[in-house]
Amino acid sequence: MRYQGKLVKWYDDKGFGFIRATIDSKDVFLHISEFQKLKKRPAIGELLTYEIVQDNKGRFRAVNVSYLSTELLIKKSNEETKFSISFLIFFLIFTCFIVERSFNGFLSIFFPLIFIGSNLVTFLFYYQDKTSAIRNDWRTPESTLHMLSLLGGWGAAYLAQKLFRHKHKKMSFMLVYKITIILNCLGIIFYAVPDLYTSLLSYF
Repeated sequence: MRYQGKLVKWYDDKGFGFIRATIDSKDVFLHISEFQKLKKRPAIGELLTYEIVQDNKGRFRAVNVSYLSTELLIKKSNEETKFSISFLIFFLIFTCFIVERSFNGFLSIFFPLIFIGSNLVTFLFYYQDKTSAIRNDWRTPESTLHMLSLLGGWGAAYLAQKLFRHKHKKMSFMLVYKITIILNCLGIIFYAVPDLYTSLLSYF
């Protein structure tokens, strides 16, 4: 099993240091010989991935160590970011719908700005959560990400999921995410088109 951690101590003259996976975890010993393809001297604060073994004295040490940024670059080069054209078109059309409804007085004139602002905030939250996941720092609760989508940030959430490769493979998360899109769109449509709800009721 591979772990992710930060180099918190390094004695360059002696060629060893210590890695810490989380704030609460114990420091793990690291010798410079355990680096894979070492191209530069290690520095405190760098993010690393590693495996843990136990020596004859029962002490834990890191082996097969590599820089996290290197692994991410390799992984990123092997993956392709694929966007759904239909989704992007739908988001564009829905944004135009909001602008039109606001222009004709069915929505507040500030509503398009609020809609765009919610997307910007959502994108930043996804970026922060992805960064925290890499660094093993405090994570943004999934409920917060869903709430931001429900409030209108679902478009930026989609872009962030694809660009950062974050959350898009977690089925339970994506199911709730899709529900937030439906609820947000229906809520805005029924509010922006007052006669629509009455027209639908007349058919039943």
